[in-house]
Amino acid sequence: MRPTIAEERTHAIAEQLDEWQLAEDERRALEATLATPWKRNGPFVALAFFGLTLFAMSALYTLCKSVGATGFAAAVIDIGLAEFFIRRKRMYGSGLESALWIGGLLAFIFSLPSSGKPEAMLVIAAAFAIAAWRMQNAFFGMIGAVFVCAYCMVRLERSHNYWVVAMVGLVFAVAAIVAKWQEFRRPWIDSFWSQVAIVMPLVAEIGGRLSTLDSKGHLQFALAYAILGGIALAAGLYLREHALLIAAAVSFAITAFEAHDLIDTPLEWKLIAGGAALLAIAAVVARALRGRTHGLVATPARLTRYDEVIKLGGTMLAASGSHEHAASTDPNVSGTSGGAGSFGGAGATGDY
Repeated sequence: MRPTIAEERTHAIAEQLDEWQLAEDERRALEATLATPWKRNGPFVALAFFGLTLFAMSALYTLCKSVGATGFAAAVIDIGLAEFFIRRKRMYGSGLESALWIGGLLAFIFSLPSSGKPEAMLVIAAAFAIAAWRMQNAFFGMIGAVFVCAYCMVRLERSHNYWVVAMVGLVFAVAAIVAKWQEFRRPWIDSFWSQVAIVMPLVAEIGGRLSTLDSKGHLQFALAYAILGGIALAAGLYLREHALLIAAAVSFAITAFEAHDLIDTPLEWKLIAGGAALLAIAAVVARALRGRTHGLVATPARLTRYDEVIKLGGTMLAASGSHEHAASTDPNVSGTSGGAGSFGGAGATGDY
């Protein structure tokens, strides 16, 4: 029905081979070892197949509407084709079956009678959650979480209170940071919480601003995001998680945005203060990573034998070029006039 836990971990390792410095024979041997029955594509090829499949599905949906059929027929065809490619053709991660699954679910939802109520966001979130579980797609799960957060924000928007609306996103962000302390057997679940930790602070800020329609910064909001960023930074350093460090950077960026007009000082002084804060954070991170050899490290990596060959090759090429230049300026070499000319440059002479 879908890859096992061992096969999914194998796929996660295979996706990182481009970052490893391996010889061609070593890479081929490792790819053969990591091979599974499932047919997958690289991220760019999968994205291209995903977009083309969505375009074809939109045409199918329009065709079903034009001939008098409902959108349910298009949904059944899409999901049926997705299951055929998965079960019969062993395609999983090619981009095509993921587009068919999420497109089929959305076609089913759009065919339902709509009353314009906010609960439609929960239905869309459920569709993305189902597609995320079926296709082991962390991005679909993150989109579903955003729709759940958006629904809560719409329900609470009447209060016109920044804290009430933004608190939903902040709770999601904190929950994601806590979840990153757990070890999940399937990599896609860990990736899902990583994406939630990065996106939710921004969702909270946007939702709070839309609820109040106020662009003025507030000190309490800046302090809240600064605390969230500090928690994410400490957790990222301790757990050696890049995603949490990115989440900390997003939170600190929102903090700077909230505090941009709290202090009535020239822009130059604000930029200087921001640069000093970045230097302080960089110093803390560098000191925390000092001496580490695994996970997140700050120690420069040792050059491989291929880097040494490139350096030696460049040195040899430069040496051979200097010998040729010396030979060309030697007055004993036939066909050349030694020394510099009276004018003209490059050893040329203007004498008649």
